[in-house]
Amino acid sequence: MRAVKAVQIFYQPSEDVLKLLEAFRGMVNYCIHVGLEKNVTSRFKLSNLAYHKLVECSLHSWYTLSAIEVAASILKNYRKAKRKNGNVKMPYARKLMAKIGNQGYKIEGDKLRIPIKPKQYFYVKLHKRALEFLSDATLKLGSVTLTARMVVLTFVKTAEVAEPKGYVAYDVNEKSIDGASIKDGKLTFKSYDLSEISRIRHGYFERARRVQAKYSNDRRVRTKILRKYFGNQNRKVNAILHKVSSEIVKDAKANGQAIILENLKHIRNAVNRKVLAVNRFNGKVQLISERSKKLKRRLNSWSFRKLQRYIEYKANWKGVKVIYVKSHNTSRICAICGCKMKDPKAKFLECCGINRHLNAALNVLKTQDERVRFALNRSPVELMPSPLNKARKRWREVASVTEPGQEAHFFRSSFRSSISTSLQPFHVV
Repeated sequence: MRAVKAVQIFYQPSEDVLKLLEAFRGMVNYCIHVGLEKNVTSRFKLSNLAYHKLVECSLHSWYTLSAIEVAASILKNYRKAKRKNGNVKMPYARKLMAKIGNQGYKIEGDKLRIPIKPKQYFYVKLHKRALEFLSDATLKLGSVTLTARMVVLTFVKTAEVAEPKGYVAYDVNEKSIDGASIKDGKLTFKSYDLSEISRIRHGYFERARRVQAKYSNDRRVRTKILRKYFGNQNRKVNAILHKVSSEIVKDAKANGQAIILENLKHIRNAVNRKVLAVNRFNGKVQLISERSKKLKRRLNSWSFRKLQRYIEYKANWKGVKVIYVKSHNTSRICAICGCKMKDPKAKFLECCGINRHLNAALNVLKTQDERVRFALNRSPVELMPSPLNKARKRWREVASVTEPGQEAHFFRSSFRSSISTSLQPFHVV
């Protein structure tokens, strides 16, 4: 499996570097314009149409090829979004950036040499973490991305994904991430608290609202303060997500387990849905949100996909397998008895009294791990051996004492009896 990791190096750009970033952005936007005008769908055709014009910018030739590659990716994402929703804005590169492949730059000692123009370079000093990655012989250098604040140096390696000995399933929630797994024949639960993220976001939201009211007539000062606030907020939130995702992957690697996650989709579409109704303030029939502003603000700022992305790329780097499963009704259907909870806002299921988050983790775990079975009059922590494993054990016992060819009959009867036992009604207290 191909795994990629990036290292950020902050630097102070010179005038020549800023001109390079502006020129690269212009090259990308020109390629986007040509691609839309000619209805180009491949990078090869886009290169034939735009390459000779981009050469006139007098930049290093690798920037020309990278600009075409970036523009082709933007066009691909634009067409994909347009197929889903016809009302999509025309793509346009706004931020200052530049990208170059590993053939265009060079490592000289503890510095990174990046070309501006042919035979003209600038240097960025590498920090300790970047030098540690460079000292690893198993890693290969990837591309370099430049912005007005940082240089992003990527490393690539081929990670071998081992066959998992077991599974650990995680249910991602707004204030926690709850996991369930079978370890040494026993069901174990583990939960990570994410409530600090909600507190951080709410605190910075209140600060931002006060700043917007105070500097409502001064856009320059308001924008400067808000950029600082939201930068601090994102750094604090990302630090928590990185710490939690690292612990999850480290634990799965130590136990030889694969990680199962829910494929969460359309959450923001559901919470932002609007319906035709009468506006109680002006009496007009118009589109009105079904949910409150407070709920929409909470769920729209929920970083569920970012946490899953962190887990996924760190697991790929460590060689841990990640599996996505459907998330439909995992919290509402009881993993023990199969009943559907009546109150969707309740924290515990009425039938078996299990926490709905842990119940979701159990349902996710059951999709891949056949050992998750609950027997009659047992608590959710106690497991019953899988009927298939029981039948296999019986097969080995019968095969050792019967004549060849006769064990198949005993295997079928054993399997039927074990299945009928496991499907008896549940009465868990």
